[in-house]
Amino acid sequence: MPNCPEPLIPTCSNGATEGRLLLTHDRETIPGYAFDRVHGGLPMTGVVVTDDDFPIGAAIDDLILLALCSEEGEWEGQVLYLPLR
Repeated sequence: MPNCPEPLIPTCSNGATEGRLLLTHDRETIPGYAFDRVHGGLPMTGVVVTDDDFPIGAAIDDLILLALCSEEGEWEGQVLYLPLR
């Protein structure tokens, strides 16, 4: 897998092949790894990025909104940033 460090390989590949979005606080590296997968022709079902200081209740509200208002596969190849507002 292009540029994905060894500890992240299961997270990057398993989540993508199982159709899961990856939720992370790592704004520095994960979006780059996600786009490396897309550019490498590998599956990447989506990444949701938030800050460490984003209130957990607001993050949960945004995630519920995403879950309820999204179609399967809608976020494939995309990186989303919370907050949504």
